[in-house]
Amino acid sequence: MDEANIKRFRDLPKNARRYILLHTIGSPLMVGDYIVLVYLILSGYRIISVGALFTVINFLEILLPAIVGRFFDRKISAKVAMSLIYSLEGIAYFLFYLVPDTGGWVFLVLGVFVMKFATIFYPIFPTYEHYVYPEKIREKAMIYHLMVPEYVQIVAFPVFGFFLTYLFPTISAYRDTLLLIGAGSFLMLPYIFYAIEDIREEKIHIEKEKFKFLIPKNFLTLFLIEDALIIAESMLPLITLTYFVIFILKQSFFVLMLLEVINSAVTILSGHYLKNREVSKRSMLIGGVILFAIVNIFYIIAAWKMSLIFLVIAIILQTLGNIFWFPVHRTMLFNTIPKEKRGAFFGSMSSIFRLSTAAAPFVSVALISLWVYLPFIIAGFLYFAAGMGYYAITKQ
Repeated sequence: MDEANIKRFRDLPKNARRYILLHTIGSPLMVGDYIVLVYLILSGYRIISVGALFTVINFLEILLPAIVGRFFDRKISAKVAMSLIYSLEGIAYFLFYLVPDTGGWVFLVLGVFVMKFATIFYPIFPTYEHYVYPEKIREKAMIYHLMVPEYVQIVAFPVFGFFLTYLFPTISAYRDTLLLIGAGSFLMLPYIFYAIEDIREEKIHIEKEKFKFLIPKNFLTLFLIEDALIIAESMLPLITLTYFVIFILKQSFFVLMLLEVINSAVTILSGHYLKNREVSKRSMLIGGVILFAIVNIFYIIAAWKMSLIFLVIAIILQTLGNIFWFPVHRTMLFNTIPKEKRGAFFGSMSSIFRLSTAAAPFVSVALISLWVYLPFIIAGFLYFAAGMGYYAITKQ
């Protein structure tokens, strides 16, 4: 099977379809990240304090993905790892639900810790994608991976926004929604155990494994580019974007959710355009990063003019940049990683990315508090550097 034969979603291999459907079914739960932040701020927690808490927990859990990732290659099954992620996230939302009770800070710290602890298992996702998306169709599969979950998200997010803005605009409604999302996380478990196939490949027998980590050709360059992009993106994490829209631009939670609708619509439309067309991979990579850089200009104008219109333009350009960049970059990166070491690679990458961005929640909030344009200026320079890296590596 090659990419020319992949015309529709159902043309993908069964395990690839089931994996994408896992993310599709679970996509409405992603609204919980927004609800937690708005709920905490409305409950009286200072944005700088919440950012500092996320930063401290980030530092505590930096090395864990590298340790856990090595076990994905031989010992921890995909079903177990994915089930742990959804279970821990469900527990975290329940702890956030308990925050207003006596000892609110205790439950908040526990909730953030459990939520972040769940992310140490996140390397299972790229590890599984490396397995379930065959190399010849990997780029096309990545486009569907981005596009299909948006069909559910484009409906679910505005529904949450409408209910919490117009029908139940109370702090207690945000709190009750967290309990609902936590329950939804546990409902994902039956699908995981029914539909997700464990990685089934010949076992690799290692007598006494020596710590010899050979870096594949071009991997280091691609890794450094991705690290720069992740640091740039971390300049505007979810906590800062939520604060920017609701408390600086003075918009409602419904408007915040409509921005996600725009993101979903652009992803779906551009994904349909790209999936059956041959486009230069170099153009997609460099074009995507150029769009990322331009986005920050519109963020600066939005902050300067206090304008939602420029923010919408920024969201559109950022989404287009992602749909251009992600499938090609991820495919290039996957092609440099040996399959027998993919868990170790992705786990180690995750730990290094965490180290690079551990302080981002606090630093970003502090920067935007000092001068609203600072995070966007820094991000723009990093995107420019990443673009130069792609220009150099794709000349080969």
